[in-house]
Amino acid sequence: MKNLIYVKNIVLLIALLFAVSGCKEEKGWNLLEDDQAKPGVITNVSVTNGFGNATIRYSLPESDNLLYVKATYQMANGENRVVKSSQYKNEILIDGFPDTQKHVVKLYAVSKAEIASDPVDVTVEPKTPIFDLVYGQLKVVETFGGVRITSINKEKGNIVIVPMVDSLNNGEFLPLDNYYSQDSVILYNIRGLKSKEMKFAFYIRDRWLNTSDTLYKTLKPLEENLFDRQQFSSLRLPGDAQVLYGTVESMWDGNMNPSRWPSLYTVESAGTPQSLTFSVGKEAKMSRIVVFPRRENGFYDKGNLRDFEVWASNNPNLDGSWESWTKLATCTVRKPSGTPSGTNTNADEVYGIAGWSFDLPEDAPKYKYLRIKNLRNWRGSYFMQIAQVQVWGVY
Repeated sequence: MKNLIYVKNIVLLIALLFAVSGCKEEKGWNLLEDDQAKPGVITNVSVTNGFGNATIRYSLPESDNLLYVKATYQMANGENRVVKSSQYKNEILIDGFPDTQKHVVKLYAVSKAEIASDPVDVTVEPKTPIFDLVYGQLKVVETFGGVRITSINKEKGNIVIVPMVDSLNNGEFLPLDNYYSQDSVILYNIRGLKSKEMKFAFYIRDRWLNTSDTLYKTLKPLEENLFDRQQFSSLRLPGDAQVLYGTVESMWDGNMNPSRWPSLYTVESAGTPQSLTFSVGKEAKMSRIVVFPRRENGFYDKGNLRDFEVWASNNPNLDGSWESWTKLATCTVRKPSGTPSGTNTNADEVYGIAGWSFDLPEDAPKYKYLRIKNLRNWRGSYFMQIAQVQVWGVY
């Protein structure tokens, strides 16, 4: 019995020692956080100026109490901006500059107790900001049903194109849909406008609301109408896809339910690119084609088109050969989010519901027949799944 009591006392003593030891370690960490000593200053500063930004590199002061480095500087609107960088890095990005003037940035080393060092003044001189570079390449012309905006965003910066229109010619410019982009090549069509002369205004901004100059243009959009689907008819040619569910005609029956079933669905075992053919009723100037995918596990799955071609003819050879056809467009569907199949964002959903719209050449002659050739679906194979098709232009 005495031995048992002795063992219990030893165990109790060991546990007490661990508890005391743990308290000492925690107290030591707290002492580090409560250290009110001012850290040393940042040294060995160098600057690499970028487009509307600058990267500042430096050496950190010797300190076990260092938590981060912060930079403070004044924005164009007069507000002071604070940017922080971890103690494990030796550089900090300063951005949001609207011009190429010299700006003073103050650098501080900050301790775990949030005590800042004396400041080090660093002068940066950014290059031309990206929104101004994009504005310098901005071009706007008339197109079917609206205007076409093009530019170059070589540095792939996040920019917003802000279009406005004075449709009543009274000097009041009202906003149209903004266009957000980080692409190197910008091509954006504003649709749904009347074919009449109107005054437009366009400027570029960044996410800090810095803005470029404004481009003013007087433009007259070209007439564009949605073709009458009741005039459409299918044309079955040798070599065209074998339909498994639905019909070719179901592509223009007006049922816009994205989850509709059945919809056009061709045999999945197809081992080569698949095509289907139809007439728009009579020869017409075609401005664009809109393909509406069927939603099952999202829009970017199964036989929904991913890479495809649009061909046109007025006198198609009935043997199914391609010699009598002219290729109007090679089209690639890109998810707005860029995420893999099976992962979809709200932007992906909106794009699928709106339909995948592709422009056709403005200088192309009138055509009566269209042929869609599927090169790859979202499964990486050739079968096709289409809910609806719209064709726009002028008869």
